Amino acid sequence: MAQQTNNLREGLLAALPQPENLAAYREETAALLAKHRRALRWDKVATYTFVLLAIILFWWSIYPVRLDPPAVHSFQLGAAVLYFVGAIYAVHYKVYASQVATLKEIKQVQLQVLELQASLKKHDDI
Repeated sequence: MAQQTNNLREGLLAALPQPENLAAYREETAALLAKHRRALRWDKVATYTFVLLAIILFWWSIYPVRLDPPAVHSFQLGAAVLYFVGAIYAVHYKVYASQVATLKEIKQVQLQVLELQASLKKHDDI
């Protein structure tokens, strides 16, 4: 069992970049997280846009204007479809936000491990 744990540890450490590339890895991580933040923001905008359009369409269908019944029903159907699409986007946004939060934590731990490796290597060189 100890051998399997060592193999897993070595495999995880091998996947990390070398401590010499710490600054480049930090920049790469910052760029990756910024890309995900932008994508999250646009997912949130899309979610709220679909829901807002559904609400506007529904209120327009019940507004006391002379609309014939087929138009009212088509507006309400369109509102229901837009609301359903907005709900799907909301679920997608929540799942993606949790994935990004997990990725951020993982990258922070990786950076800490790299900093520790670099400080240990520097300490051993002294």
